[in-house]
Amino acid sequence: MLLPTPYGQVKVDVLEVRQVEIDEPSDDPGDRLHASAHAWANDTASEVTIEVASLRGVQVEVSTLVAEPGPLIAMKLQAIMNREAAKQGTDLQDIARLLLDEQVRPTALAQLGNCRASTAADIALHVDLWLVRRRRQAMRWVHDVGGSDLTLDDLDLVAELLLAASERT
Repeated sequence: MLLPTPYGQVKVDVLEVRQVEIDEPSDDPGDRLHASAHAWANDTASEVTIEVASLRGVQVEVSTLVAEPGPLIAMKLQAIMNREAAKQGTDLQDIARLLLDEQVRPTALAQLGNCRASTAADIALHVDLWLVRRRRQAMRWVHDVGGSDLTLDDLDLVAELLLAASERT
């Protein structure tokens, strides 16, 4: 939807998850991860206050719910399959940046390590698809959207971290 602001229209994605998608999970891992990741993000979101000051001195303060890094990574992993190449690249780049950030990584990995086993299994399937089996294609998409500082070694590390966090004994 388009949200009118004093500075113009802002595109906001509103993704709905129906309770039936949680109560009766799909047989498809992509559909399941979509529902579980979005519900997880909604249930654990933190309220953040954002202050913006314009060059004209106008200050605006808004509070909004923001997804935690673990659920955000899960949502982005699932979204890759439904996007055009440019958005696939930005989703992959976002995932890598979250996990390569020394301050965000521990929280993200702890959250992923504590998510439901079924969600963790679906995350692992998506990691295997996008960051292991299609890693060179993923790297091209990331480089095509400006992530030229990221390497295959970086993506390999991200895959290794995500697979370890998704492992259940």
